[in-house]
Amino acid sequence: MATIPKDQIEEIRFQCNIVDVVGSYLPTLKRMGSTFKCNCPFHQEKTPSFTVNDKMQIFHCFGCQAGGDVFKFVMEYEKVDFVTAVKILADRAGIELRYEGGATENKNEKDVLYKIHQDAAMFYHRMLMDSPEGAEARRYLEERELPPEILKEFLVGFAPNEWDGLMNKALEKGYKAEQLEAAGLVVPSDRNGKKSHYDRFRNRVMFSICDQMGRVIGFSGRIMNAAEKGAKYVNSPETLLFKKNRVLFAFDKARKDIVEARTAIVVEGQIDAIRCHEAGIRNVVASQGTALTENHARLLKRYADEIVLVLDADAAGVKAALASSAIFLSTELSVRVVTLPEKEDPDSLIRTQGTEIFRQLVAEAQSALDYLIDRRGGEENMDSDAGKMRVVKETLALINHCQSAARRDQMLQRAAERLGISIQALGQDMRRSKQQTRTPAPRRTEEPVKPPHVPKNHPKEETSLLELLVHYYPEVKPLVHDHLPLHCLVDPVCRHLVDQLMLDEPDVLTEQLHDFDEETQRVIIKVRMEECRKIDEETTSVELAQQYILLLWRKTLERKAAALGQDAALAAEERFREGTRLKHDISVLKKGWTHALPLVETLAEPPADGF
Repeated sequence: MATIPKDQIEEIRFQCNIVDVVGSYLPTLKRMGSTFKCNCPFHQEKTPSFTVNDKMQIFHCFGCQAGGDVFKFVMEYEKVDFVTAVKILADRAGIELRYEGGATENKNEKDVLYKIHQDAAMFYHRMLMDSPEGAEARRYLEERELPPEILKEFLVGFAPNEWDGLMNKALEKGYKAEQLEAAGLVVPSDRNGKKSHYDRFRNRVMFSICDQMGRVIGFSGRIMNAAEKGAKYVNSPETLLFKKNRVLFAFDKARKDIVEARTAIVVEGQIDAIRCHEAGIRNVVASQGTALTENHARLLKRYADEIVLVLDADAAGVKAALASSAIFLSTELSVRVVTLPEKEDPDSLIRTQGTEIFRQLVAEAQSALDYLIDRRGGEENMDSDAGKMRVVKETLALINHCQSAARRDQMLQRAAERLGISIQALGQDMRRSKQQTRTPAPRRTEEPVKPPHVPKNHPKEETSLLELLVHYYPEVKPLVHDHLPLHCLVDPVCRHLVDQLMLDEPDVLTEQLHDFDEETQRVIIKVRMEECRKIDEETTSVELAQQYILLLWRKTLERKAAALGQDAALAAEERFREGTRLKHDISVLKKGWTHALPLVETLAEPPADGF
């Protein structure tokens, strides 16, 4: 299996400052003293306990005990594995990954496809802006009042009305027809036994579709004249890069604003999204006319708490809004739905009535529940039992998609109020129909859901000694090395880390964090972030280390004394003599470092045979 060299992982770590990375995900991260703090993204809290240390390049939550380096943060926040986190950060830093030890997971093929798509986007954009063939497309976009700056920002282009316009340019640049076919840009043809290719997109305004990192991965081509034959839109097919159920148009440009607002506005078409961005409403993405999926919902859930759906007001738009609401609710997102004026879309509304009207409609958008009741209630005869029951049934089905019991209770109360039915009756009906109406929770294809981590308890005296070693290494290491054998540590994690620190300096622990198991990583982060608070003007790090060394020796001898009674092989006289000696040694250890040092030096000596 291909692996990423360690030296490159360190290069990526160096280029991706953890404060900058966490701050791009959590805009509320603020400096507080020598560290940065905000509310933890991994559990609910009112007082910030999530801490990022710029000097040590690690994070730690003192509430839920989450912690790690920049890779670990991306893994936890994006819900991805280590290799994927490395790739995300490499993209962020503009570092091209190298692989060793085997296949490169289609890396070379992906690199070629990224380059082809970028070159194709630039070709289409030049055809739009500069070529005589693009005159009609320019007029069309001028009529839509889209200025050149926004067309450049979104890499809008024009596919010439030729069978092989793009293909010939690509072949001249050295690409192969098979590569263009793999990118979905040309279509194979077999006539008279001879294989050839022709351009997929012809005589269309071209919208570049980008991934989360802003790399072009596909296209959507729109006709300019409704009288033309053919589909209104032609999209790239599924390729190695382009998976339509995982991509939202303009997401790369909207992500930061979505994080800041904690709200994502979802519109239907590319021009709707572009118009919103051009008007300064930038937390907007488009579904590109395709059905929204669980993958789309999971993507938005990483950055938003609320979805505002702005879909067409026709029957198809209502159906799509209700289906999408169910999907987003099942992912524990709040959902509101904007009702647009008849025959209006976001583009036309902003152009004709202004940005503030659109903002107002978004601000006043109904909850998905109210939207359903109003729409379905308007279609049914609510004075008849049959009509009302149909609305009740559909309402309960929507509520059942909600995973949160608290939110379901709120929705039930609101539904009871709107429908004029007691909440008790609605609750009984929901419980009875739950198995028939509730859609199973979305299956996570990325990784199985893990149970909440319950932190293990490690001996306080051993973790405290580790803290001293990490933060006062030059002073404390010689003491531990000379006077505390590893067998005095009972906790395997602490023993392993002390052993490691006898060989390497503390920075190595965080540099090689992902070489350790999960629990060891947690202990490393904990001891690195939690500096010992007991050191003051009267107690130095050396004195405190001496106290912990004596304490650990006492506990070691106490365990030996307790084990004497269980050793049936010892004679009574020998057991008494050994027990008396252990009691004496324990009493000496209690007298302090000066009195106990000769004994400690004797106890710490290795056996005469060396091992």
